[in-house]
Amino acid sequence: MKPARLIGVGVGPGDPELITMKAVRVLRDADLVVVPVLAVPGGSEPAPEPGRAETIIGEYVAAGKIRRLAFALNDTGGVTPRRAAAWQDAAAAVAREFAAGASTVAFGTIGDPNLYSTFSYLAQTVRELVPGVHVETVPGITAMQDLAARAGISLAEGTEPVTLVPLNAGAGALDEALEMGGAVVGYKLGAAASPAPDVLRDHLAGAGRLDGAVVGARLGLPGETIGPAARLAGMPDIPYLSTLIVPARRPPRTGSGLRTVPQETGHAPSKQTPAVESASPGESRPAVESAYPGESAFPRENGFPGESRPARESASPRESASPASGKVWFVGAGPGAPDLLTLRGAAAVAAADIVIWASSLVHPGVLSHAGPNAETVDSARLPMEGVLPYYRRAAQEGLRVARIHSGDPALWGAVQEQLDQCAALGLPTEVVPGVSSFTAVAARIGRELTIPEVAQSVILTRLGGGKTPMPPGERVSEFARHGTTMALFLSAARSGQLQEELLAGGYPPRTPCVVAYQVSWDDELIVRCELAELAATIRSRKLWKHTLVLVGPGLAAGGTRSHLYHPGHFHEYRKADRQARRELRREDSTKGGGT
Repeated sequence: MKPARLIGVGVGPGDPELITMKAVRVLRDADLVVVPVLAVPGGSEPAPEPGRAETIIGEYVAAGKIRRLAFALNDTGGVTPRRAAAWQDAAAAVAREFAAGASTVAFGTIGDPNLYSTFSYLAQTVRELVPGVHVETVPGITAMQDLAARAGISLAEGTEPVTLVPLNAGAGALDEALEMGGAVVGYKLGAAASPAPDVLRDHLAGAGRLDGAVVGARLGLPGETIGPAARLAGMPDIPYLSTLIVPARRPPRTGSGLRTVPQETGHAPSKQTPAVESASPGESRPAVESAYPGESAFPRENGFPGESRPARESASPRESASPASGKVWFVGAGPGAPDLLTLRGAAAVAAADIVIWASSLVHPGVLSHAGPNAETVDSARLPMEGVLPYYRRAAQEGLRVARIHSGDPALWGAVQEQLDQCAALGLPTEVVPGVSSFTAVAARIGRELTIPEVAQSVILTRLGGGKTPMPPGERVSEFARHGTTMALFLSAARSGQLQEELLAGGYPPRTPCVVAYQVSWDDELIVRCELAELAATIRSRKLWKHTLVLVGPGLAAGGTRSHLYHPGHFHEYRKADRQARRELRREDSTKGGGT
């Protein structure tokens, strides 16, 4: 028998086009796809309404292959007995599927499976029930990336940090993040434990950070809302899993944004997928006609029945000879592997007359999506002045350009000056988010970055000094004092300084670190070490570029098991196994604890 495989698949924030090609392949190859949904009120059965992950997956996978698992997602107060019971029941259901002969079970989760995801809870319990199960994850586009692209916000420029915080941790966690400088992303807005809308607005105003802050809810789905945070108090019924972005403070005209922040919307904007007719059950229907040529590599299984969203502007490269039809897509190619490109990114490349890419940063496999007549330009040796003529041609001749960037354009993507030039030419632009290297590394090492009671915030930053000085108060040593998970970009060349600042900020010398070079490329190298050996580890392998460093207690190989879903623990929803209960008591007496 093949070894059992449990794969957590990030399916993006909501728009079915923002799923990666790898995710679609994994979902289709799996024997079974399970998805989390809310439990019926007061019970443990799955609610009849599909969850957000199921809605996305249903576009590419037949409904008969999808199974719902009930999770108490709307419970508040941390790891409640009802939540723990739901995790145990869901894991038991997956274990039964493996026992019945399933080789691969995929768990679809919105966003990325290693950031604030239910997958980690499921995986931990399945490991206990199915010895030898192989657990892995497929990274996905996060809500912050989609909202940044849609709202025209550049998350990080130069040496700015980005701090991710769960808003259900209370307003204090947000206040602390706002003081750190840089952009702040608040997840789980709308949760019962998160601050009320008017309270949240007042905290942002008190910190002088309300202007430019944006809230996004149900991104890419019917009923989507994107609007200024200044109107928070007027937004009724903010859904759970809504997202807040507070942009970094910047001088005027310095990375001010990717576009003008839009007015509040109560529906999906025009770039969304057009509504299509639903096929009858069992009907063999051709692939949905795509808004982009070339997307048929992953035809959808279902349409959007009853959906009334406006059709997106067509992306066919030669629809009109008018200069007004020219456009530039800034496409996030992801960390390297070509199949981590999103379907929307692949389709934009397929639609382009001119494809501009940097061979030093982007995997050449991404060019396989380009049309046979497309002009490809390697920008590795070109300054901005060498790229501008292609944008001028696009504006004058009505051409479509795909400008491919590594990772995600909103994270140190250096796209702002290009967007400014396109705006001066009257050339429309669109930013397509990409998988970031920090989530790709988390997937490769099989570690969640946001672990309850260990690390619930993530700081993305880079080392100061060198060619780009850090603003006052934004030193790595200042961020390190928070003791949470940090992802450090563009910092390997000064590994000694990096280690010194992390230690000076308060991380213990034995804090686990991960050094990742060219993650998902053929020559990928991933090394684990302790912080005291970080500089020596980087230097001994002669790493100075294309290297990301993760640091924090959440990267430890093991963790303390929660009693709440130990079979020896009992509560109002579940009886304890007697033998497991005795073993648990012995463990606690050895540690000096209690139950």
